[in-house]
Amino acid sequence: MTERTRAIVALTQRILAQSRVIAKGNRIRDVRRLVNMYGGKRSQWVKKSGPPIEIGRHQYEYHWYEHPGIGRVELKRKQVN
Repeated sequence: MTERTRAIVALTQRILAQSRVIAKGNRIRDVRRLVNMYGGKRSQWVKKSGPPIEIGRHQYEYHWYEHPGIGRVELKRKQVN
């Protein structure tokens, strides 16, 4: 299991419940790459963001892509402050 896969499994129910959509379909910059790499229709891809999480003195958000037939892929932690 890769590090990214382990991180996706570790997303808590709280993070998932408080996630928000930040882009859909053709509004996702990398949608063409996602379709080529994972499959699915462009219109069904969604980019999501979790709530801010404080780690030490920094705040981070998790960002990932989702497709209903494929699942969650490419989890990233992004510093927001």
